[in-house]
Amino acid sequence: MTTDSRAGEPRRRDRVIICVVIALLCLVAGATLGWLLASGGQPVTVPATVPADDVRYWTCSMHPQVRLLKAGQCPICFMDLIPVRAGQDAALDERQMTLSERARLLARVETRPVERRSLEHEVRMVGKVAVDETRITYISSYVPGRIDRLFVNYTGIFVPKGVHLAEIYSPELLVAQKEYLLALDAAESARKDATRPAAVRETADALLQASRRKLQLWAIPEDQVAELERVHQPLDHIRIDAPEEGWVTDRQGYEGMYVDTGTRIFTLADLRSVWVLLDAYELDIGFIHYGQQAHFETEAYPGQVFTGRIAYVDPVLNEATRTVKVRVTVANPEMKLRPGMFVRAKVTSQVTESGQVVDTSLAGKWISPMHPEVIKDGPGQCDVCGMDLVPAESLGFATTQAAVPEVLVIPQTAVLLTGTRVIVYVETDHTGEPVYESREVRLGIRAGDDYVVLDGLREGERVVVRGAFQIDSAMQIQAKPSMMRPPQEADSQPESPSEPPRSHAVAGAMYHDHFKPVLESYFELAAALVADDADRATAASAALRRALGGAIPHGLPAEDEALFKKQIAAIEGALPAADKATVEERRKRLPALTAALRTCLHLFGHNLGSPVYRVHCPMAFDDKGADWLSPASQVLNPYFGKKMLRCGEVVGQIGPDGRESR
Repeated sequence: MTTDSRAGEPRRRDRVIICVVIALLCLVAGATLGWLLASGGQPVTVPATVPADDVRYWTCSMHPQVRLLKAGQCPICFMDLIPVRAGQDAALDERQMTLSERARLLARVETRPVERRSLEHEVRMVGKVAVDETRITYISSYVPGRIDRLFVNYTGIFVPKGVHLAEIYSPELLVAQKEYLLALDAAESARKDATRPAAVRETADALLQASRRKLQLWAIPEDQVAELERVHQPLDHIRIDAPEEGWVTDRQGYEGMYVDTGTRIFTLADLRSVWVLLDAYELDIGFIHYGQQAHFETEAYPGQVFTGRIAYVDPVLNEATRTVKVRVTVANPEMKLRPGMFVRAKVTSQVTESGQVVDTSLAGKWISPMHPEVIKDGPGQCDVCGMDLVPAESLGFATTQAAVPEVLVIPQTAVLLTGTRVIVYVETDHTGEPVYESREVRLGIRAGDDYVVLDGLREGERVVVRGAFQIDSAMQIQAKPSMMRPPQEADSQPESPSEPPRSHAVAGAMYHDHFKPVLESYFELAAALVADDADRATAASAALRRALGGAIPHGLPAEDEALFKKQIAAIEGALPAADKATVEERRKRLPALTAALRTCLHLFGHNLGSPVYRVHCPMAFDDKGADWLSPASQVLNPYFGKKMLRCGEVVGQIGPDGRESR
């Protein structure tokens, strides 16, 4: 039986339609919530019912950079614009806004005071228990021969120091024993014969010591050497004893097996001290230092906390996992920790404002640079390796301070990160109602759930730790500085004053006729940038230079001629020096060119017969924003061209008399 694949197409279309409808509903719900917050928790009435005199401008709830003087639709997303009333937060700064009690409940706003306290950071890691490599012993054959007997013949058994491990038959050992017996006889004969020269006795003693040393280097036990001297006959088999205690973790030797010099027979590991190998992420490396205490738990003993000290931090980062290996040495006298166990560890440290780890428990102590578990009150040698102890302060984290310094901290939930700026909303009081103010702050390190505040906040100020995103959305709807809309920089173009600077006398028609080509050339340059046309922009720039040369202060009073020449020089200075400048280079020069030309229009006016529109793009130059002048109210963006042609809004109109209005 076959099925028609086309039968499932209607169902797939239905699912797609349902997904689209759900997405639109979510979009509308989000915009509505932001709208309610921006309006103080009260529904905003439809444009038809809003008194015209009560509206400052119209904006879009999804694109707050859009600010128009008339009601309509957003030119970007075509949503209906919402009004911003003249009395709305009129007494507040542009960085501030109020929320009604209902709006605060909708946004679930919570605040917390800025605190000054000691900062504690906890690093959590995972890892495994491993054998301490410094306590591994290889039992090898020192001479070639045959293993005739194994006293230890399986892995896992505990072997005390000095216990018998194996017996080996070796012809070379027989020869060495005979050499030793001959040297022993010669030395005894030389001692008994007083007539022999002293040099002969010394030589005989030296040969005896050399032959005995040879047997010792071949690890022949002392009791067998004594037995050799007693019976005065070479022994058939030589025994191998355990040089250290430990557990047999591997056995390579078997009875009857022939071995060469260096052949490994057993591997012993002392598990009374083990390593814990942990993985620390890259962002936690600065909080981990040699000698710190680490606490960890295992699956086998839930609730029991084991403690050790960090003995090694890998200097090389694993690029695949972005982690470094951290090794902790742990005493294991009860043998609870076994190699291969999974562990969850944490390292808790107190840090300063700069991120330096502080540990007052090691202040004034001396520590081994190889074995951090060896800590003494004064100078000395390490009990394990014999190295000289060093002051704990030399390791970079200990301190002699009596108390850990306190720092200014805020919860990480209060921070809004934009990539280049850090925004925090601060709750203040305004006529009995809370006011929320956006504040740019400078942060230090993050430790746990807290950030160190370096600048921008004071102790005791209350910051919003929940609901900050909703408040920021309301700020965006009101076109106030927010995460997505930074305040104008000091070097950016200022807002037009209600009464722009004017000349002492009104410019005449003769001046306007000579200055009109300057405006037309500027408009042509902006149009070339809109079209991304480099050749056209070069021609327009050249025409603008020629027009500036022909612009003379005809009809201006003598006191205004110097001011006019200064503005012409400013316009010319804003043009690129190179005739073949790229489109991007000309776009970088356009804000300064616009500012100089705008000042000239404010001072002396124009005779175009229609207003010159000032248009603002909030996204130009990494969201700093920039203006341009246009002969029409249609938005054609010269800073982005075809990429974002309609990005921008008309923010002012310069009339023939030089006055600018919104």
